Amino acid sequence: MNLTRPRSNVRAMDLTPMIDVVLQLLIFFMFTSQFAQLTRTSVNLPEQAGDKDGGRSAPTITIDIGAEGRMLIESRMVEMAEVERIVRAEIDHAGGDAARVTVLLRSDRDLPALFVNGLALRLSALGVRGWRLGTSAPAGGGS
Repeated sequence: MNLTRPRSNVRAMDLTPMIDVVLQLLIFFMFTSQFAQLTRTSVNLPEQAGDKDGGRSAPTITIDIGAEGRMLIESRMVEMAEVERIVRAEIDHAGGDAARVTVLLRSDRDLPALFVNGLALRLSALGVRGWRLGTSAPAGGGS
């Protein structure tokens, strides 16, 4: 009399590594989706309806300028020479084509236009023509 069970050819697959990878990817994507919001500084933007075109690509560089004229890129204070260096590096990264570099300028509404004009002239001298001015929607929901 044989009391042992017959062996089955079915093997159980260990799903633990796959679950670990999925959870790590989930955490990674949750963190990186919020990273862009963390690097933005608080700027009192001018109220203007702005462009409703959502099909535009994300800006290559975002420059924040406070009411006192301090420029910030990724929450780090920079001088004009550093801004020019960063823009040149982005142009080189785009294959030397300045038309592929887009700058989003988020300036405080109390900032004199002289600062914005000076930065626009520097960007133009570097060949960058694609820059946008960040605005906030009017509080009353106007057009």
